[in-house]
Amino acid sequence: MIRTGIVGFGFSAQTFHLPFLSVLPDFAPVAVVSSKRELVAEHLPTASYYATIEEMLSEAELDLVVITSPNHTHYDYARQALEADCHVLLEKPFVVKSGQGLDLLRLANARGKILCPYQNRRWDGDFLTVKSLIESGELGNVRVFESNFDRFRPEVRNRWREQPGDGSGILYDLGSHLVDQALYLFGQPQALTARCRSMRPQSQAVDYFHMTLHYSDKEVILNSSPYRSGTTSRFVVQGDKATFSCQGLDIQEQQLRDGVTVTYHQFGRQQHVGKLEIGDNVTEREVELEFGCYSELFAQLARAILNGETSPVDTYDAVKVIYALELAQHSSAAGKTERWEF
Repeated sequence: MIRTGIVGFGFSAQTFHLPFLSVLPDFAPVAVVSSKRELVAEHLPTASYYATIEEMLSEAELDLVVITSPNHTHYDYARQALEADCHVLLEKPFVVKSGQGLDLLRLANARGKILCPYQNRRWDGDFLTVKSLIESGELGNVRVFESNFDRFRPEVRNRWREQPGDGSGILYDLGSHLVDQALYLFGQPQALTARCRSMRPQSQAVDYFHMTLHYSDKEVILNSSPYRSGTTSRFVVQGDKATFSCQGLDIQEQQLRDGVTVTYHQFGRQQHVGKLEIGDNVTEREVELEFGCYSELFAQLARAILNGETSPVDTYDAVKVIYALELAQHSSAAGKTERWEF
């Protein structure tokens, strides 16, 4: 049994972590750091409550610390947990500066501990479908890859993710997912061009980005806008044999918001299909999207901790994501393409 402490008890912890940690048999959530004592008692009545991570690490016996606190705290809290000889599952964005990520990577290696970035959207059903189609060769050689994560949120909300500060804004919030998926599929690009803007009235953080990763044989385009209403385009993948496209977002987040248990047999089943268009004559067929399975990340993490298997997400991959976000900001500020030199 993996004795687990949770740092932060906001939307991320309650929606993306607790539904798995409280159900999967290898995890036992035994401690929580939060300012919301009554809420913790409601959801985890048997867990010990702590006001600070320092208190939890000094008093609780833990194997794993799950960090879901605001982005600017990730580096410091992860460092403390590793120094206390705990494994760490660290919410995205991993850190706010790539140098911090490299420091944590060195520390985790020195301590012999797993430091797993929570890049859960590698297990989105639509992304798993795209990955499978690419690997099968059905699309041929990918030449243009477009990934969008748009929402209709035209007004700034009073939440820390939308306030100014290190690691705030949509570039770090959603861009970390899109960049991770792109690098996971295609590796490191040769260069990057980006436009990062605060478009909404009164916005003080990036709420729109358009980013292109330049490869020798393909272009990878990543977008996020707060002004897209209706059903959104998610992926358009153009190969030299066929094009795949799909709309809408993976269903798992909505199911988790709605309280659907992760053990439900239809959990992760997508409500929409993709479209495959083949060749110049455009032979078209529907593609059923794969089930999404965030639970697989937790299952792999448990095996890594208990059996010494590989972490579900490589730490160095997450450092490269943060470098890409830094490079995107440099590109946007300078108004030019930046070479990838990581």
